[in-house]
Amino acid sequence: MNRDDFEWKLEDEWLQDVLKETRKQFDKNRDFKEKIKKDAIRTQKEIWDEIGSVSITNGLEQVVDFMQFINFMKIQKISHESTRKLQEKYERMLSSPYFGRIDFLENGEDKAEKYYIGISNLINDNLDFLIYDWRAPISSMFYDCEMGEANYKCPQGIIEGKLMLKRQYKINNGKIEYMFDSNLKIDDEMLQDILSKSTDSKMKAIVTTIQREQNKVIRNEEYKTLIVQGPAGSGKTSVALHRIAYLLYKYREKITPENIVIFSPNEIFNDYISNVLPELGEDNMYQTTFKEYMHMALGSGLTKEDYCEMMEYILGSKDELNYQSRISNIRYKSTVEFVNILKYYVTYVEKMDRNFTDIIFRDGLIVSSKDLQELFFKDYIKLPLKRRLRKIKERILFLLKPYKKHRIEEVAFELEHSGSYIDKVEILKDSIAIVKDEMKEIYYEIDRITEFNLVDIYKKLFEKLEFFYRSSNTGYCVGKIEKIKSYTLENLKAQKLNYEDQIPFLYLKIALGDIPKTSEIKYVIIDEAQDYTPLQYEIFYQLFNHANMTILGDLNQSINPFMSVGDYNNISHIFSQSNTCIINLTQSYRSTKEITEFSRKLLNNEITDESIQRSGDKPLLLGFSEEEAIKERLLDDIKIYKGRGYKSIGIITRTTKEADEVYNFLKEKIHIKAIMKDDDEYVNGTLVIPAYLAKGLEFDVVLIYNAGNENYCCEEERLLLYTACTRALHILCIYYSGKCTPLLKGSY
Repeated sequence: MNRDDFEWKLEDEWLQDVLKETRKQFDKNRDFKEKIKKDAIRTQKEIWDEIGSVSITNGLEQVVDFMQFINFMKIQKISHESTRKLQEKYERMLSSPYFGRIDFLENGEDKAEKYYIGISNLINDNLDFLIYDWRAPISSMFYDCEMGEANYKCPQGIIEGKLMLKRQYKINNGKIEYMFDSNLKIDDEMLQDILSKSTDSKMKAIVTTIQREQNKVIRNEEYKTLIVQGPAGSGKTSVALHRIAYLLYKYREKITPENIVIFSPNEIFNDYISNVLPELGEDNMYQTTFKEYMHMALGSGLTKEDYCEMMEYILGSKDELNYQSRISNIRYKSTVEFVNILKYYVTYVEKMDRNFTDIIFRDGLIVSSKDLQELFFKDYIKLPLKRRLRKIKERILFLLKPYKKHRIEEVAFELEHSGSYIDKVEILKDSIAIVKDEMKEIYYEIDRITEFNLVDIYKKLFEKLEFFYRSSNTGYCVGKIEKIKSYTLENLKAQKLNYEDQIPFLYLKIALGDIPKTSEIKYVIIDEAQDYTPLQYEIFYQLFNHANMTILGDLNQSINPFMSVGDYNNISHIFSQSNTCIINLTQSYRSTKEITEFSRKLLNNEITDESIQRSGDKPLLLGFSEEEAIKERLLDDIKIYKGRGYKSIGIITRTTKEADEVYNFLKEKIHIKAIMKDDDEYVNGTLVIPAYLAKGLEFDVVLIYNAGNENYCCEEERLLLYTACTRALHILCIYYSGKCTPLLKGSY
């Protein structure tokens, strides 16, 4: 659209009106914020002047006055926080108040209404909407509808009409840089402009370019559980975060960020996505990882392996003696069959005879074994095991209490008349000590019959694994089961929990009632869904079966070949069939056409997903005689790509060991950073990172270190290499020494 035409003039006049109103509200809010600050200072001064030092000796009235001041200060704090958020909103709007416009002619009306769409609502003193929040019901037409017949759903029902215009804008620093009219999809012109830029920071909001298929996920409220499958670069994580923003907007009176949790693959990724919700004007939800939650829940009793340690073992220990035993162990404990064994075992443990005995004190029956059996198998049968045993212990101690009290009184009487005591306090103290010693055997017996030892419970599962294996009709052969049994028991004897053992350990802890459920969580987001096992989904369901779930993943990006969901059919039985929907995202937006085509040839299956037609350099595959030559070429190429203006460069290695070698070679020669652990912070710029930690991230330039046959040598690593390649936005270079991996054979 030409800057000189009449339409541009009208649009610029409207923008100036919007900016004027925004500035007015900004100034008003700023003044109110300053007033709150001054009032807070005055309130604190009044507390000191009128009340002074608070003490109960000064009377109850002083304490009441003090609490009234405190409550008033809490209200001031809430008001200050609210004005701070508004200030941030207005600051964003002064730079770019809106990005879209639709003209909608509602059925029965004579004239189409204009609706400008932005990050937040803007309403003037006359209650006119100058800008509509992108999450408002009417804004959905901007993302979903073609020109012509259109509708949107609002609390009053479905509103029908015609979409007469759809226009997009790029506004920066309060000025229109360009605008154009578009039809069904958010036009490639704006999308291409955004995608072609260099990135050097964390993930950004995509609200200006949300596509129709993405919007379908963001606003979906028909199903309790959404499973979203999409190729690399389809915006799954962005969609999840915008879905959270949408839910917080629509149900502001019912949910807060504290009611939402997102499970990310690692802390690096949590840090990487941490700016998106604040950009959308919302506070961040609770962010965690499965590993973090699990380690916190399991405590510090045993030595626990990290996920990274497991991945390093899988990728770097193939020559070790017990390698195949460990791999079999990981595979088996990731199967649906093992889930069924655990479920059967939980039932078995809860029905198992506890060997209750009569509780007797000084020839008096406190409670019989029969009564304890009755409590365990009848009265408390609906409680999980840990809580049942706790209730029984509390019951025994309650029944024992009067006997203990009576016995202490008896001993105190005897001591008082023994002539050895004068002080009554000393008599009572010694009486309690004597009775405690007398009851030592009883307390030991109470502890024995109500003991809940999770390590012992897990150990007994593997001691009798053949029995549970046969009872659950699994398909594993006896020989493999025996090896898995021996391997697990050996580790438990050494007080060590491998990562694959921590998951069933956690499952038993929850199923047997040792972890409370989290009823305050109403929405759960599970990202990188392909890298969770069926057992982990059973755990998610146990913890959050009352909550809505959005599960996002790509089966082609399973970085651990032995521990994954395998197929979404493996978890279909967990969630209600009638209340679960699988949505397939089919468009990839991240990489250039050349990188996307190259990467997809890595996959053995045919990919029909579409990709954005953004052209760029063809991926480079460069061979060298030795690894040192790769490092030298890496150094040269990093300098070249930095000189070309690329801001984020990811050197992706296969393992942490390789990443450390590359980092040590480069760190004295150029400015470079490294990510080596899953709890490292995300860093911008040029960095070295192992492939299994790079999932979900993206870089302008990806340089894959040594894809030689000795590194990526087996079929199980195909998807790991594919995941590494799909991190690239604009440039992909793959270096190898010796022979190139056969996995790349079909890519050229």
